[in-house]
Formats: sequence, structure tokens, C-alpha cells
Amino acid sequence: MIHIDRQSRVPVFEQIKNELMKLIALGVLEPHSRLPSIRQIAAETGVNINTVKKAFAELEMHGVIYSVPGTGSFVNLNALSDENLRKNAFLEVETAVKAAKAKGIAMDEVLTLIRDLYNKEDANDD
Repeated sequence: MIHIDRQSRVPVFEQIKNELMKLIALGVLEPHSRLPSIRQIAAETGVNINTVKKAFAELEMHGVIYSVPGTGSFVNLNALSDENLRKNAFLEVETAVKAAKAKGIAMDEVLTLIRDLYNKEDANDD
């Protein structure tokens, strides 16, 4: 269900968040449906349980999921419409662009990379 790319420079907790968001966006995980447990995801992916907890905590902080003590975590009704997700995504992009600029990477190279990444993601979805 959740794929982790060990060669990726994207932190594992971010990959887990992204995978869960993708499953929500595709409708695999519908509003109010129960997510796999943190322990289950950790076992299936071979990831430390604290890493999975961090991903869940961030998703909950952004209103994507909610937790019911003793029951589990569930997809929030408005998981994809939360303005905080959009703001967070822009902040992450801004941080990455500033880091690239500070390292002397030209704007054209950054734009090409962004296009390539978007196209790669579209190709992977097919």
C-alpha cells in the first residue's frame, strides 16, 4: 500500500505523508475511513515506528486525518481542501528554491527540474 524509496533524498516520514495523501486524493482512502495502524505501516515498510508517528502527527496537525484514542486514525472529511496543506506545500517549495539559489543553481535549472518532477509523477501515476 505504501511505497518507500530508500534511494530518495525525500525524508521517509515525508514519503509516508505523500503516499497517504496520494491514496486520499485517488479515493482509495475515503473520508472517515480508518487508516492502517502506525504499527502496521512500520512493519510493512520496515520503517521505525517513530518515523510513521511523525508522519501521522503532521497529517493530523494539518487536518488531513484525525485520531480517536484507542480506535485509530481516520481520514478527515475535508482532508484535501484544508488551506493549511496548500500553505505548507508553498512553504516547502519556497525553502527548496531558496536553498537551490544559495547553492548557485540557476533559475532555469530549477524550473526544468520542477517540470521534470511533475512529468515523472504523472508518468508514475499511469
